Parts: sequence; structure tokens; C-alpha cells
Amino acid sequence: MARAQFLVLALLCVHALLGALCLAAARGASGSPGLRGWGRGMLAYAAGLALTLGLALPRPVAAFLGNTLIAASAVLAIQGALHYGRARLSAAWWGPGLALTAVALAAGNFVAQSSLLANFVAPTVFASLVFGYGGVRLLRDPTPDATRAARFVAATLLAAVAVWWLRVLAMPSLLAEPVDRERLDVVVSSFAIAQVLLGVGATFGLLWVEVRLVQAAIARMAFTDPLTGLPNRRAIVARFEEEAARWSRTGMGFALAVFDVDRFKRVNDAHGHLAGDALLRHVARVLGGAKRTEDVLGRLGGEEFVVMMCGHQSGGESTAADRLREVVGATPLVRDGAALAVTLSGGLARFPEDGTDWDRVFAAADARLYEAKRGGRNRVVGAAAA
Repeated sequence: MARAQFLVLALLCVHALLGALCLAAARGASGSPGLRGWGRGMLAYAAGLALTLGLALPRPVAAFLGNTLIAASAVLAIQGALHYGRARLSAAWWGPGLALTAVALAAGNFVAQSSLLANFVAPTVFASLVFGYGGVRLLRDPTPDATRAARFVAATLLAAVAVWWLRVLAMPSLLAEPVDRERLDVVVSSFAIAQVLLGVGATFGLLWVEVRLVQAAIARMAFTDPLTGLPNRRAIVARFEEEAARWSRTGMGFALAVFDVDRFKRVNDAHGHLAGDALLRHVARVLGGAKRTEDVLGRLGGEEFVVMMCGHQSGGESTAADRLREVVGATPLVRDGAALAVTLSGGLARFPEDGTDWDRVFAAADARLYEAKRGGRNRVVGAAAA
């Protein structure tokens, strides 16, 4: 009994520390509900183990309350873990399931005097269903920004289910008379160690997920224009370097079309900056819907957009750029019941004909853009007209 209580105490301490670690890591971070949910589950599990020690309550009451809380802790933990996927844990089934578990525990501890079976099997069945559902859903549909980390967590959840059922299946033979105390202690200790390792593994897996999500958020901030959601100048330059490296291997050039919204300052002056922002988002949506899948659209800043056109036949990029200009011109922004017309001027340059680095190719396209502006706007100037 002393060794069993020692193992329970060890499990209690480890899970309490894991729960506290998760809550501390998530403190003040509104974007970490998953970590908070998992931490609360770990603390609830530790509290349930503390109750099962029966130090302050009659043994049947302590076992009933402790094991019910242990079962409920699975819901808290998996609700947290599923924040890193698209599925959610529905109260429509876990609520009745938890209620049935509590009834089974009450019957085993207060009525049928079969507390050992009830206290082992009832929480295991319920927690297995909850953890199994969470593990399968995370495995199948993890968060895109942390796929490997989320699937590692899913694997530990499913491994925990396997360990619990191995323990349940092993207990009848271990408790059969005459009881081999040494063998029982070894097996129970092994399962306790496995549970500690899985708890630690899942918790650090979730921390790994959080790190990957933070890294992805930082990358988006660094490479994404916050107003339109398009790649920003840094991202476009990086993609330019990739295409330039591909040209050195395949000999396939590409084109750079730089567009500027005509008379954008007038829109801001006449309708306000919110209307100007709405117009920029509108242009981004229209260009994004009209470009080819393989072309890359970005915003360089202000009212200036860029489209990297990959894989066009020589001369085809001029037709494609002019088509983009026409689509934008034919799609006014409807705001407050009024249609706000918008046109673009563009300049087009080719790699490697106009240069073999970003600065030269962009400078050529930018110069042709300003030639389009001087020529009357709402047109695209390419190399032949420069």
C-alpha cells in the first residue's frame, strides 16, 4: 500500500508540475487556449489523484470523487489539445459519457462493493474514448503551421490509450490469488513510469506546437502585407531569388509587372483613408482572382502592386499584364452604395533580358510604369515600348 501511494503521489506531482508549466507558459497569451486547456486538464488529473489517496475523506467517497475528477480531466485536456486542429470535443456526447462514468463509479464504490473494478475500468473507458477521439482527429487534421508537432502529440495521446488498456488487461491476472507482490509492484511501477513519460511527452509536444505557431506568426508578420494579406516586398524579393536560381538551372526566364493605382491620392482626399484602404484590398482581391495560379502577386507598399509572371512564352506576359489591368478597370469598388472606379498603370520587365538581379529588373519595370503614367495612365508599358 505504501508503494502504491508513493506512485500515486509521484504521478500527482509530475502532472501538477506539467499543468503549472502549461498555465505559466500560456499566461497573458490570448492565442494559447490549447495550452491553458491542457494545463487545466493536468491539474484536474493531479487533484483527482490527490483525492483518491483518501487522506481527508472516507475511502468510498474519496475514490468516487477522485476518479470522477480524473475522468473529467480528460475532457479538459483534450479540449485544449484539439485547439491545435480543426475538430472540437462535443458536449453532446462527452457530457452523457461523463455522467455514465460517474454512475458506474458510484455503483462500484457505494452499492456493489466492486470498487476496484469500477475505479480501474470506468475512468479508463471514458478517458480512452476522449483521448482516442482527440488523437485520431489531431492525426488526421492537424494545424497546418505545426503539422509534425501536432501529430507527435496525437501519437502520444493514442499511446496513452494503449498503455491504459494494457494496464486494465493485466490487472486481473496480477490480482489473482495468491498475489505475487513483487511482480505486481514491478508491473504497476512500469505502467506508472510509462504514464509519466507520456504525460511529459504530450506536454512538451504541445509546447513544440506553440513554438511552431509563434514562428509561423512571426514569418507571416515578416513576409505578409498586413492590409491586403499579400506577400510583401521582402517575400517577393525572396521569391524573385528562387526564380532566378531556377533560371540558372532550366534557362526559363520570367517577367515582373509593377502596377500602380491611378490617382490614388484623390481617393484618400475625397473619400478618406478608410476608403483608400478598402480600395487597396479590393484591387488585391481582383488581381488575386484574375492572375494565373503559378503567378505571384504581392504589394510593394503604398498603392503599388507587383505580379511575378512565370512560364509565359516570350510576349505572352504583355498580354497577361494588360488583361489584369482590364479586369481591375472593369471591376469598380462598391462602397456605401456607390461605385468607385479604379484603373491601374503598369510597367513590365523581363528576367534576364532587363537584368539578372532584383534591383535592375525592378528598376526597369518601375521606369516603364512611370512612362505609362506620363502617357495618360490606365495602360501597361513593356520593353518594346520603352
